[in-house]
This record gives sequence, C-alpha cells and structure tokens, in this order.
Amino acid sequence: MCNPRRVRIVATREVVEAWQREVQRRSSVSGTVVSEARIARPFGDTLGARTREVFERALAAAPEWQQADGVHRLPLPDAEVTYRSDTGELTVTARLETTVTAEGVHSVRVQGTERGVVTGRGGAGHRAMAQQAAQSDAERKAQEMLSRVRRNAERAAAAAEQATADDVQAQADHNAQSRLDATRLEAQRDLDARNRGRLEELGQEGLHAVNAVLGRAYQEALLIYAREHGATGIRVDESGDDVVEIEFELEA
Repeated sequence: MCNPRRVRIVATREVVEAWQREVQRRSSVSGTVVSEARIARPFGDTLGARTREVFERALAAAPEWQQADGVHRLPLPDAEVTYRSDTGELTVTARLETTVTAEGVHSVRVQGTERGVVTGRGGAGHRAMAQQAAQSDAERKAQEMLSRVRRNAERAAAAAEQATADDVQAQADHNAQSRLDATRLEAQRDLDARNRGRLEELGQEGLHAVNAVLGRAYQEALLIYAREHGATGIRVDESGDDVVEIEFELEA
C-alpha cells in the first residue's frame, strides 16, 4: 500500500495601511502703535523781562501745572502742554496710542504608508485544498498583523506631525507678524491723521491755559504795585467771562 502524495502550498498577503495628517498651527501677536505730533512757539520771548518773571512764578504756583527741572507741564486728554523756563518755548504735544492684534495660520499635510507581509502555509492531498488552507492561514496572520501595522502607522503619523510642528508654527508666526506689520502701518497712518487734525484745537486750548496763568500773573503784579504805592479804593471784579476788572486810585 502506498501513501498518497501530499501537496504543500505557500501563500503571502501584504497588509497596507495608508495614513495622513493635517498639521495646522495658529499664531496671535499684538503690538502698540503710538503717534505723537507737536507744535512749538516762542512764547516767553514775547513777554517783557519783568512780565516773564511774574508769569513763570505764577506758572510754578498754578496747581494744575506740574513742574520738574524748569519744565512746566499741563496734562490734557491725550495731550500735554509744556513750557520751558530756559528757552521760553511753549509746546503742545498730541499723543494717541492703540493696541493692534493679528493672527496667522499655516498648515501642511504629511502622509505615508506602512506595510507588512505575512506567509501562510497549507498542505493537503489535493492542490485545491492545500491552496485553500494556505490562503486561510495567510488571511488569519494578515488580520493579526493588521493591528500592528495600524499602530506603526499611528506612530509614524505622530512622529511626522511632531517633526513638522516647529516649522509649521514658525510659518504661522511669520504670517501673523506680516499681518501685524500691515495692521500697524494702517493704524499709524490713522493715528497720525487724527493727531494732525487735533493740533490746531489743542494749540488753542494750550494757549488759553497759558494765558489764564498770564492773566492771573498780571492781576497779581498790578495789585502788588497798587498796594506798594498806597492805592485806595482797590476793587477786583471777576464776574465777567475771562475778564477781570481792577480799579484803584493813586494820589498824584
């Protein structure tokens, strides 16, 4: 009695898992935009020596003015009036400030493929049965390998994302900065235009504030003169708008 011939078959299966990731980063930046515009005039030189001395003394005593190192400052909303005792220069400075923000976005797509190959074997007395057995074995091993290939794909995707993240973030930062630069330029033009439009009005306001101190200085000087020279019937009327009337009599 002879043994029947046994057929052995080898079957292979390739397990393929494609992956891709969208790597996106955002960046937000902000900055401050400052605009200053000023006008200056030689106010002190328009006064006589004695008048200038009285004016500067009155300016130093005025509660609404601040003084440091010979510079007198009057704060105004988004502006400042300064008078320098050394030069007699009167300056009005308009100042506006704003904060601008911008965002930048950048994204790239990374992708790849993970593969694995398994071998299945089958043996039987007939070729068809051996082929079926080998294929079944290969399919079983392929299913077992699939989860491993998927894990490898996940690790590869995560590694690719991490390797790309810094470059993507850098480009997002660059995009944000470029937009911020454009936004700052536009905001600067707007603030400068607004400041130029305010200067004339602020100049008048500053001059009015200085003249108010000058008027008080004249009043004080005149009253001192009257008292020192024995004037009688001294009367001060401040009921009018921005007008002070002083009356007194001096003997000849």
